[in-house]
Formats: sequence, structure tokens, C-alpha cells
Amino acid sequence: MSSHGHGVADLVRRLPRGWRRPAIQKLRIVFERIRRLSAKTPAEFRRRLRLTPLDQVTLGDRLTDWQKRDFAALDDAWTRLAKIGPTDDRPVVRRAYLERPRGHSKTTDLAVQLAWLLRFSPVRLRGVVAAADREQAKLLKDALAGIAAANPQWLGQLKFRADSVGNPITGSEATFLASHVASSYGLTPDFVVCDELCHWTKEEFWQSLVSAAGKRPDCVLVVLSNAGSGHDWRWDAREAARLGATADTQSPTWHFSTLDGPQAPWVTEESLAEQRRLLPTAVFERLWLNRWQQAEGSLFTPTEVEACVDDSLAERDVGTPGVRYVAAADYAEKHDLTACVVLHQEPTEDGGDRIVIDRLDVFVPTPEKPTPVRVVRDWIVRTAAAFGDVRFVVDEFQLAGMVQELEPSLDVSRFEFASGRGNHELALRLRRAVAETRLIWPPGCGARPDRPDDDLAAELIALKMIERPNGRVRIDHDRLGHDDRAFAVGAALVELGRTDTTSAPETLEIEQGRLLD
Repeated sequence: MSSHGHGVADLVRRLPRGWRRPAIQKLRIVFERIRRLSAKTPAEFRRRLRLTPLDQVTLGDRLTDWQKRDFAALDDAWTRLAKIGPTDDRPVVRRAYLERPRGHSKTTDLAVQLAWLLRFSPVRLRGVVAAADREQAKLLKDALAGIAAANPQWLGQLKFRADSVGNPITGSEATFLASHVASSYGLTPDFVVCDELCHWTKEEFWQSLVSAAGKRPDCVLVVLSNAGSGHDWRWDAREAARLGATADTQSPTWHFSTLDGPQAPWVTEESLAEQRRLLPTAVFERLWLNRWQQAEGSLFTPTEVEACVDDSLAERDVGTPGVRYVAAADYAEKHDLTACVVLHQEPTEDGGDRIVIDRLDVFVPTPEKPTPVRVVRDWIVRTAAAFGDVRFVVDEFQLAGMVQELEPSLDVSRFEFASGRGNHELALRLRRAVAETRLIWPPGCGARPDRPDDDLAAELIALKMIERPNGRVRIDHDRLGHDDRAFAVGAALVELGRTDTTSAPETLEIEQGRLLD
């Protein structure tokens, strides 16, 4: 307690006993008002803020220099918008483009600014937070909720609803939108936040929000983004912001900030080394080095795939006693291939291990003859008889009836081929197994009966890795390509990894310092 606090306590003790409780209550009200007033500037709010209830250090004591610069660049715009700052004619930058690598606190930092605005603006403000999809929009709302929970003395009055966060006392509110162009036209917002612009696919959505931001002279527009791919409208938006920050150094219209590579102290060299192993070079450079790419990154290079083809191996018809096998089936009736794979893990002479694809069968539909479900059922029955100790992985939605039929007699595991989380893990495990040459297969493995040159290796070389706005990744292919063999092998690798204690979980998320994108 300060010397002033001790003096007040002495005065209270000298009061008659019946006066002490009312005096204490009034003093608490006064101190609470003083404390609230002391946080009315964004800088003071950050200095006192805690990101979690357990934090011993406030946000103000842990900010990096580049965070401080970005915060300070917008402080005047926020205070002017809230009618708290000075009202002179000094120019104020009300546009900001913040380009940072993954894991560099874009979402958290913006949540801190919105928390201050919603809580301390004495005037009613309405704004929008726009993202590529609902899941990405929810990340910023969740960050706001976490900050509010850690600082109930200031933010306890904020109310969280499905698509908004508001202050019922002042009427200020932030509404969260997800790529709905129809709902973004007609807005007259006080502030606009565009989260992860590099993942947006609808240029019209961007145009509607930029035009909405121009309707009010004090409107604040903030763009958050990682580096992107290609030189399309998103690149043009980025360059317009950069030029707006440098064209007139005396009175810039934008604050533009970009980080050249990872600079956050909570992103460790070990985590970066893991990400470099897991991700294709172009994807790693875009996400973690914050470098724009010409196009989406390929999942594998030809060299990586060709290194996994082992000429000493041959396709197997029967298993080896004592070996545990994993088999997976990716079924498609009409337009795609049906792929069924058997593989196993075995030790190597250097003390490590490798994963061997024993066989990969492909069934090709035609317009006149779709692939029936019984093809997969018969393959599973034959494989169980030929390989003995096998655990099967199948899509629980596509083959639900068959799974129920076979579960009593066979070891069957269900995999959600269509789920985002499942595809994320599948893509990363496949990427790591091939990149590290831990997965091997015989020449011609998985060749189509009608096109022997189209095999597993050819499919893998043509695949791309696409990052979703929520940070997860998925496998993709061009219009004429396929990914069915990759999905079958990947699902088997995921199942194998669940019992492989030497295989670390795959992740793209950095949590050190609890400052997330």
C-alpha cells in the first residue's frame, strides 16, 4: 500500500465506529472511479492488462518493440473515435495494415484494442470484425472473451453473444461477419477490422467493407494478415496500404507494418525447426518467414517423392506372421478413385523405423459403371484373410452400414475423411513421413489399371497444401487430378500414429507466451 493509502486508513480508524463502514464504502467507490479513469488511455490500459488470470506480468511489461509501434500508431485514432482524445487539427492515421508471421499476436493485439474501445468509449460506437469464415471470426471473439475473463474489474460488463460483443451501458458493439457480401453492404460502421485478409476469396466482400469505412470521417480501418500467395487483388490491397504509408511521410494515410521473419521471443528455434520439417518450403516461408509467394505451395517436391520409391520392394499379397498391419480405404462411387492401402511399421538398422506400403489397390469408376460398396467390403475381407493382424480404417459416413456389419468380426477404426481437423492431421502426417523419407513403397505402387503411369508417386507430386483461415491445412489437387491414394495412405498414417509413441503430435499452433494469431 502507498503512503497515501496508509494515511487514508489511519483517518478511517480515527472515525467513530458507526461512521467507518459508510466511509469505507464511499472510499471504495472513489478509488474504483480513479482506477477506471487511470485506464482510459489505451497505453495505460495495456500497461495494467493481464492476458490470463494466472499472469504475474502485465501486457505492458511483455510487449516487443514492434508491438509497441503498432499499438502507438493507432492510439490517436481510437481515442479520437471515442471522443476522448484532443480535438485539434493534427492529422491522425486511421488506417493500418499489420502483416506479421504466424504466432505473432495479431489476433490478441487487436482484441486488446477492441476491449479498450468497447469498455471505455463514453459514446456509442458500432463496428464490424470481418473474417474469411465463421471459425476465423470466432478466434478474435474468443480472444476478447479471454481478456475479459482475466480482467473482470474493467471488462466484466461486456456481454458476449453468438455474433457480437457489446457494452450494454454505452451501447457500443462489435459485430462479427464471415464473407457474406449481402450483409456487408449498407453498413455505416465506426470501425472495421479485416482479419487474415490473405485467406479471403471474395474481392467484393473486401470492397464492400472498404467503401463502408469511407462513410464516416473518423472510421478506423485495420487489416491483419500473414503474407499471401499470388499477385491478385489481395496483393493490390496490401500494396495500396504500403504506398499510403510512404507516399507522404508528413501526413501518411496508412500505418503499414510488416515483419521480416519470426521476431517474437516466444517462437523458439525448436518450434521453427519442427515447422520447417512439417511444411513445404513455400508454405513455411509464407507462414513463418512472412514472405509472399507466387502461388500456393506444392505439398511435395519431385525429389522428396522419388526418394521414397524403393526398388528393392515389391507389392505383397500376404502378410508376415507377427507383424501388425494398418489398412485404410477411401471410397468414391462415381467421380473419384477408390483407394485401399495396407502398410506396416518396422525398425531400421540405425535404431529408427520406417513405414512400408505393402500394397495399394485402386478402383476406377466409369460413367456406365460406378464403384459399388461391395468392392471395398470384398477387399477388406480378402486383406484380413491374407495379412492376419490388421486394423482397418474407413470413413464412418460413407461406409457406415459396412462398418456396422464388419465390426463384430474385424478390428475396424472410423476416420472422418471430411472433417477439417482430420484432414489437417492427415496432411501433416503424410507431409512429414514423405519429407523425412520415413514412408517407402515399391515402384509403380498404386498405379491405375487403365493408366500405369498414374501411380501414388505421380499423385503426390501434383498435390498442393492449402492453409485454411483457422490455421489448419488440407490437401488439394487441380481440376483433373485426384487425392484419393494420398487420403488412404494419410488415414493409415494417422491411425498408426495413435499407437506410435515416437511420433510427436502434428501442430501448426504456437502457444509460448499465450500470444496467438
